[in-house]
Amino acid sequence: MMRTLITAAFLLLVSGVMHAEGKKVDPVGTWHFNAPDAPYEYSTGDIVITKKDGKYNAQIVYSAYYKLDTKDLKIEGNVITFKAYIEGDVIYFKGKIEKDKITGKVSYSDGSLSVTAVRVKKKK
Repeated sequence: MMRTLITAAFLLLVSGVMHAEGKKVDPVGTWHFNAPDAPYEYSTGDIVITKKDGKYNAQIVYSAYYKLDTKDLKIEGNVITFKAYIEGDVIYFKGKIEKDKITGKVSYSDGSLSVTAVRVKKKK
């Protein structure tokens, strides 16, 4: 009897942990990013993620005048990947989406660098 209770409790604990880890975060919104090792003009900005007709899209916004569309955007579970073209060079981004934070890396022809982004709260 005790063994059955312990087994049941363990199964509930494991299934609860697995469910919590697999919970998908809605990525739609504006994420302010910081890439401290990038060239100055590309070190901060926003990633704006939208969803239309069941498909995600993203745009990188460096200023009101410089916006880049992303290509091949995929969101699988809590992992986001996309590529974009900057000054003729392709960059590849891969990050993990958490509640209000994305941590990841950008790879490009000269190497890779770390990127963090935080969700911009909507003003009420």
